[in-house]
Amino acid sequence: MDENNVYSISLLGEFKNRKTEHEFLNSDIKFYSKFVGALAIVFGIIFMLYSLSDWYAIKSSSLLILNISIRSLFLFMSFMLYFITKKITSFNLLQHLIVAYQLCFFIFFLIVIYIYGPIGLTPFFSMMAITLAVYITPNRLIHSQIISVLFNVLFFLFYSHFVQTIGNVQLVKLIQYTLVFLIFGNIQAYLTSIYRRKRFANSCELLRLSVTDTLTGVYNRAKFDIELSSWVDVCLKDGHPLSLAIFDIDCFKNVNDNYGHLTGDSILLNVTSTIKSSIRNTDVFARWGGDEFVILLPNTDAKQAFEITERIRISIQNSKYNDIENVTCSFGLVSLQKGDNTESLLQRADKYLYRAKKMGKNTVVNETSDDMYSIIEIPEFT
Repeated sequence: MDENNVYSISLLGEFKNRKTEHEFLNSDIKFYSKFVGALAIVFGIIFMLYSLSDWYAIKSSSLLILNISIRSLFLFMSFMLYFITKKITSFNLLQHLIVAYQLCFFIFFLIVIYIYGPIGLTPFFSMMAITLAVYITPNRLIHSQIISVLFNVLFFLFYSHFVQTIGNVQLVKLIQYTLVFLIFGNIQAYLTSIYRRKRFANSCELLRLSVTDTLTGVYNRAKFDIELSSWVDVCLKDGHPLSLAIFDIDCFKNVNDNYGHLTGDSILLNVTSTIKSSIRNTDVFARWGGDEFVILLPNTDAKQAFEITERIRISIQNSKYNDIENVTCSFGLVSLQKGDNTESLLQRADKYLYRAKKMGKNTVVNETSDDMYSIIEIPEFT
């Protein structure tokens, strides 16, 4: 898969690849859910504290009760969002809750402005602070942009009713300042979005390099050790079958000596490519070292493992690599038994690989290969 396509970023500040974007959004869900919940509590408390000024600014008792009720409802919603986000595991659900919460807050804010009536420039500064809060709250960039613009448009539609308190010229200036603020705010949010995704792409690439072999691109030994230990524990606990094949390229030293190491590297690449096209997505394929490789076959019993491994051997034998014919591999194949561990499994597989070499190479050797499986016709891989 082309790494450039996987991690390329669109003009909307998101990964073009939907799978990569989904992985990015869900990568820090635990941190962001706690962050959003904490912000909601802060917003709710600040909005509620302004009820102290309601006692002096609102003369009507019914409007005062309505105003305090709105602030109390928003504080309750903030605490509810805090507790809900602690259990959220999907960024899609989180962003929908954020959008709903912000829209409710905007509606409550506009209602409060309407109740207050002509109160000068104070709502304008509040609007700027709220817009800034939209940008710092984790969300999809497109959602933050739409919400911030929508809120400012609705705000000035309400604010225009009280234009007599500031004058038309002052209102036009406020609109101009708001446009500048929105432009710079959106640019900053866009650059932040791109930076976070580039950092995520770099982290993924570093992780990939740490677990893969630099030449062949398959897993390295360190990663395979982790996978093997995990699968052995799971299969021993649940009673599921597990098979392991160790193999190397026959007479590979002669290839390096006679044709050079570049040709040897090319053969390694072609052999791994042949094998990757012959195994399943659930199988774990790794370079063990030099020309030696391992394949872990989860949920695969001895008979199935032999059929898969034999098919791989035949595919390699029938292929031609860089004008070099007769490239073959020898395999040692074992299946997990009661009382096994990673060390005993590897030791038995290595023992059968050694036996395969002694038997003339280009063969698969396991516990029962001499009798039970020697006459099996290998079906096509599906």
